[in-house]
Formats: sequence, structure tokens, C-alpha cells
Amino acid sequence: MGQGPLCVLARHPAVRVAAETCYGQTDVPLAEGWESFAARLAGELAATGVQRMFVSPLTRCRLPAEWIATQGAVKVFPDDRLMELDFGEWEEQPWSLVPRDKLDEWAGDLAGFTPPGGESGDSLIARVTEFWRERLSDGPIAILSHGGPLRVLMALAQGQKPDLTQPAPPLGDIVTFGRMSPPAPAIQPVPTEPPSPPEDHR
Repeated sequence: MGQGPLCVLARHPAVRVAAETCYGQTDVPLAEGWESFAARLAGELAATGVQRMFVSPLTRCRLPAEWIATQGAVKVFPDDRLMELDFGEWEEQPWSLVPRDKLDEWAGDLAGFTPPGGESGDSLIARVTEFWRERLSDGPIAILSHGGPLRVLMALAQGQKPDLTQPAPPLGDIVTFGRMSPPAPAIQPVPTEPPSPPEDHR
């Protein structure tokens, strides 16, 4: 994988919540069987020599991380900047009840749009990029987070500009990068089609 610190990026496994529900920063429980994901991630960390894992403090990330920490020498560091996008008044609401015109407005400006009482995509990019800059001098690390932050982290790990129109990794996905690259300036994405919130923002 070349020289430079390794970075293991992982998205939490499935959660126990009603289908088609917006739950961004809502602390929903994990679905049964999450231990198999934790075991897979623990195996990847052992194989790559990662001993520090930074995680979203939400239960769906924190619980697998704490399980892994009990299995070996991995230390866990919660960081609020790794939380999912704050959807404000949309949190815990069925996506079908979110006004269609607001969803269209969001689709037209994923970075600049702010859900009522929530945060914008630009805010998400800024806090995740700030976290990344602080980690560049670290040794091998792992990051366990959500779809939104991982869209940003996947780009930064490859030295690319964050683009919120890019797909998030699937639930339970684990990707290892050979080196951590300096972040590129954020750009204003121009989506070509409406987003799929229930799948990509968890």
C-alpha cells in the first residue's frame, strides 16, 4: 500500500428503525447481528495494525467500537464531528412527510441547503475536513461513522474534493486506504438527480 499511515473507513451496520425514516443524528439502536460487523472490522484492524479508532458517539457506531476495544488493543476516541448530518425538524419523521418542494430544494443544493433547524452540507464538510486535518500526522487509524461524513472522508482519503453527490458506502462496509492525503478545497456539488435520503444518510 505504499508509505504513509493507513486509514480504515467503516460505516455502521443496519439499525432498528421504521423503514423510510429520517434519523440523521437521532440515536437509534442497532439491528440484531451487529456483532458480525464488529468482528469483521476487528479483523481488518488486526490485519492492518490499527490501534486507534475514531468514532461517532451515536450508539450505532459507538457500540461496535466498544465491543472491538474489549477484544484487543484498539483504543476508541468518540468525536462529535463524525456524527451524521443534523436534519433538524426532519429527524425521526417519515421521508414521505417531508414536503416535496423542500426535498427538491435540497437535491438542487446539497451543500448549501439547510433543513429547518438542522445543518447544511457545507457545515458537514467543514467539520469533517477539520477532523481530517488533525489526523494527518497520526499513525494508522480507523474511522467508524455514517453515510454523510463518509462521503467526505472517502474523497479526502484519496486527495479529492468532497462531493456530496457521490454515493455513500453501504451499511456495514469497510474500506482501507494506504495513505492519508491532504484535503482538497471543498466544491459546490451540482447534483444530476434527487438524492436517496433513506439509503445514504444514516
